[in-house]
Amino acid sequence: MESVENLEQTETGPRHVIQGTYQGTRIEVIAGYSIHADEWLFHVYVHHSQGHADRLTELPTSHRAKSLQDAFDQGLKLALSHLRSK
Repeated sequence: MESVENLEQTETGPRHVIQGTYQGTRIEVIAGYSIHADEWLFHVYVHHSQGHADRLTELPTSHRAKSLQDAFDQGLKLALSHLRSK
């Protein structure tokens, strides 16, 4: 994603995590595969430099994707939309 810098996958396994920064704010997308739904469920967090984080998805999450890459792409898009609206 062209607007997010330092994008890297930091975890793999039952939970997959991708992180990057946008204008000094860290974005984190966490995804996991649900065998019950046959989809990837994901959460999105925005970590501010002041030390607090915003969770952009509810618990339990209703955000779903057909693939891990799609989960990462949707999560980053959601985070960028949130940050650009401020």
